[in-house]
Order: sequence, then structure tokens, then C-alpha cells
Amino acid sequence: MNLAKNVPLSDIISGCKKYNPDSQLQLYQVYAKQMTAICQRYCGDYETARDLMHDGFIRVFDMIKTYDQRGSFEGWIKKIFTNIAIDKIRRMDTLRMPKEIETLENFAVDTQSDFSENIDIEQIMNAITQLPTIARTVFNMYNIDGYSIEEIAQKLNMTSAAVRTQHSRAKQKLQMMLKELEFR
Repeated sequence: MNLAKNVPLSDIISGCKKYNPDSQLQLYQVYAKQMTAICQRYCGDYETARDLMHDGFIRVFDMIKTYDQRGSFEGWIKKIFTNIAIDKIRRMDTLRMPKEIETLENFAVDTQSDFSENIDIEQIMNAITQLPTIARTVFNMYNIDGYSIEEIAQKLNMTSAAVRTQHSRAKQKLQMMLKELEFR
């Protein structure tokens, strides 16, 4: 299949709204890597991320008629993929935790850490994928995707205290992992 180069995104979106296979393929080619990375940030596993990415594009193609071109298309599509990943995690039952863990709140986190410039973004993202599922999910939602504590609690069916606890744990664990990288 020969695709036209430099097709404006608005034309690709219009074609997708008409279920044009060439436009759908072009949209996939433009966003597949980026959306896979979003899914992998949440699930921590490349194969699962690829599955989620494919599920996400099915949802995008089903919902693209609702995109009204008022906001950023990239923001719109990222939200779909973030929600797909969060829904998968929620279905896995890994977000359930004992009540005593939910009520823990204050973890000492070293906020004065200055890491060497030898640690690059790829190492940081790899460290994030190594976090336990719930901590990784909360960290991604809060620090990368900009959800509030209350929004996270609502989406994940957790208490705000539990979200804060998991966020603190994630930061603490990341700091430990990055310190280890710094001294290698």
C-alpha cells in the first residue's frame, strides 16, 4: 500500500472518521510507537503494552467521530491510551491491597537528592517500569499524566490516603534505584 507522504493530520483524522483504511494506517504509523510507550509506562511489559496499543487503536477508530478538533488531538489520543492501560491494571486485581497498607501515610523521602547527569531519561523510564504495579500506576498518573490525588483515587477506587502512600513509596523506590545507577 503506497501512502502519501506529508499528509496533514487533519486530513488523516477526516479519513479516519470515514473509516478509510489508508487514513487509519497512517494514523497508526504516526502514533504507534508513542502510544506503545505510554502503555508500557503503565504495564511495565512490552508485549502487554503492544496488546494494549492495538486495543487502544480499535477504541480510537471507534471514537474518532467524537473528536471535535477543539483541543489537541495528541492529548485526546493519549487520554484514550492512558485509560486503556489503567482499565487493564484495574481488571488485573493488582490494585487491591490490605486495609492496613491503605492507611499508612508518611514515608521519609529524600527530596534533596541530586542525581548525576549520567542518568538519562531511558534509565529513569526503565526504573519506573520496575516499580510494583500500583506504585507505577499512581506515579505515572500523578507525575507524568497530571492527574490529581483525588482523580487517581476515584479512577482506581482507592482512598486518597492510599494514593498518597503509593506515590510516596514509588518516589522512595525510584530514588533508591537511581542512586544505585549513579554509583555504577
